Amino acid sequence: MNLRKIKDVKIIPMLFALAFVIFGIIAKQYTFIFLGIYAGLCFALTYILIPRLREKYRKSMQLVFILSILTAGILFGFLARGTLPPRAESQVWSLHQIDNPGYLIPNGLDPADVNGDGYNDYVTNYEWDGKIRIAFYPGVSDVAESWPAITVGSIPNAENAAFGDFDNDTNIDIVVAHGSELAKQSGVFIIWGPESSNAMDPTAWIESNDIPGTVEAGQLHCAEGKDINGDGVDDIVVGGRGKDPKAGLKWIEAPFNPSERRDMTKWVVHDIDAELESGHGFEFGDIDNDGDDDIAVCNSDWDTKDEDEMLVWYKNPGTGASEQEEPWEKRIIYQGPEFYSKEQITLHDYSGDGYPEVIMQVVDYIYYFKNPGILEGSWTLIKIPKPEETKWRARPIKIVDINNDGKDDIIGMLIHHDGYFPTSKAAVFWMEYTGSDPETSSWETHVIKWADGFFGIGKYNGEKWDQCVFEDLDEDGDLDIVANCEEYHSLGFVYLSVLWFENPTIM
Repeated sequence: MNLRKIKDVKIIPMLFALAFVIFGIIAKQYTFIFLGIYAGLCFALTYILIPRLREKYRKSMQLVFILSILTAGILFGFLARGTLPPRAESQVWSLHQIDNPGYLIPNGLDPADVNGDGYNDYVTNYEWDGKIRIAFYPGVSDVAESWPAITVGSIPNAENAAFGDFDNDTNIDIVVAHGSELAKQSGVFIIWGPESSNAMDPTAWIESNDIPGTVEAGQLHCAEGKDINGDGVDDIVVGGRGKDPKAGLKWIEAPFNPSERRDMTKWVVHDIDAELESGHGFEFGDIDNDGDDDIAVCNSDWDTKDEDEMLVWYKNPGTGASEQEEPWEKRIIYQGPEFYSKEQITLHDYSGDGYPEVIMQVVDYIYYFKNPGILEGSWTLIKIPKPEETKWRARPIKIVDINNDGKDDIIGMLIHHDGYFPTSKAAVFWMEYTGSDPETSSWETHVIKWADGFFGIGKYNGEKWDQCVFEDLDEDGDLDIVANCEEYHSLGFVYLSVLWFENPTIM
C-alpha cells in the first residue's frame, strides 16, 4: 500500500481531534478524550485506506468515515454503559456509593424498611433508562460498600418513585410517576410489593397498569404516598408541569374497599390545582395550625414564565371533608422572577409557635419566610446571605441538627449552570446560626463537598443534586446524608448516582 507521508496529513483535522482531548481533560469528560483519539485515528486512517481516490471523493469519504466511527463510539458509550469515580479532592466529608448501576438520570429517592430488618432501604428511579431500583441496607459493617440492589420495574421516562402501602396489606409498595417527554405516554402506576421476606426477589414485585385518570395528563414528575382523606390507606399526591395539558397538582384517592385497591380503574383523581405551572417538590405541613396537613410548593420550572413564578400554599379543606375532592384554596406566599427551575422548599417551625416557616434557596440567598400565624396575614421574607462559594443555582434544602449542638441547621445542595459547575463552588454545604435566634443571627457555612468542575454537554447534563435524606447509617451517633445526583454522566458513563456522606461530627 502506498502510504501517504506525514506531511500530507492535514493539520486542521488533527487539531480538531486534539481539542476533543484537551476539552475532555479540562471538563472531566473522559469519554471526550476517547472520542478525540478516535477522531485523530480516523483522520489518519482515511489517508491510509483511501489514498488512491480522486481528490473530489476523498474529502467526502473522510467525512463519512469519521462520522461513522464517532457515531459508533457514542453509541457504544450509551449501550455499554459504565461508571467513573468522582473527584476525590472535592470530598470534605467522605462519600460512599450506595448504588451506581450505570443507568442514567437517577432523579428520585425515598426511604422505607422494605425487607423488615429494621433499617431503611431506598428506592430510586432512573429517568433515561426507566429502571426502578431498590438499594437494601447491608448492615453497619458493610455500609461503606456498595449496597445490594435490585431492579423491580421499568417504564419509559420514569420521573419519580416513592414508597407507600397502597393496598393496606402492610407490605411496602412503590408509586411511579412517568412523563410524556420523548413521545412517551404519561401516567401513574404502582409496583405492588411482596411480603418483607421476599422483598429482595425482583420477580416478586408486580407492576400495575396506569391509573386511567393519569394517562396523558401532562408531564408528571413528582409523586408521594399520603393518606389525604384519613381513611387509613395511602392515597397518592402527584405534581407535574407542561402546557398541553397542564399536569398541575392532584391527589389520587385509593378505593375504600380493600378488595378494589389493586383495580386501578377504582382510583379517583382529584385536582388540587389544575393550573399550577409546576408541581415538583411539594411539601406537606400544617401551615395554618388547624390539625391537618396543607401543601406548599414553588412553581418554578424551566418553562415557567418569570412573571408567573411564585411560592404558594394550598389550604387543606379538612381531613375527610367532601371539599377535599374540589380544588383547594390557593394562597400566595411570595411572587418574584428570581427562581430558576424546581427550587425545593422545606417547612420548619423555627419560632416554636406551631406555625412553620417556609425556607428555600435562590442563587444569592436563603429565603426564610416567616409564617404570620393568621390566614390573611402577610409572610415576612428574611434574606440570609449565602457566601460566595454557595452562590449558584440551587435546588435541595433541608433543616436538621447536623452537628448535634441542639440547634437545627440548614443543609443545601446546588446544581450545574447549563452544564457548568466550577470547583470553587460548594455543591453540598451546611449552615449554622451563631446566636440564639435564627432570624437575627449570623450564619456560618461549612462545605460538605466541592463541585467536581465537570462541564456537561448542553444545559441538561452536569453535576446536579436532587434529593437528600438524613439517617445515622454508620450508627455512630450523628446524622449522615443520603442523596442522589441526577445528571452527572458523560456519554453513558455515570460518576455519581445514589450515595451517602459520612458525617464527621462523631468519629
